[in-house]
Amino acid sequence: MKEKVYKLIVKTSIELGLKTDGKTMASLAKILANDLQTEKRFKNLTFEQIETAFHLGVRFGDFEPFLNIRTFYRWIVEHKKKIDNAIYMTETLGQKNVEYYEPKTKLIQ
Repeated sequence: MKEKVYKLIVKTSIELGLKTDGKTMASLAKILANDLQTEKRFKNLTFEQIETAFHLGVRFGDFEPFLNIRTFYRWIVEHKKKIDNAIYMTETLGQKNVEYYEPKTKLIQ
């Protein structure tokens, strides 16, 4: 998990045009990987959904992003709201082809 998160943070740093040292990115990866595995609010997210949150956050975020845990949480929580809404629209309201809806899959572990 830490290696996947590290690669995601490196990619994000490049996309943001930041020059962050490897030690800092490794520390961020360790912290975020631990949070993703222990935070109850993230337990139903797949790693692909986390990657999507970062992708959308870098490109469409409404604030100046920094390479820190707070920024990562904002992106993930914002994307999770979209996913939760898609689940509600699909499973409760019976709508079809809702963006961000995915049937239950293997969770982050």
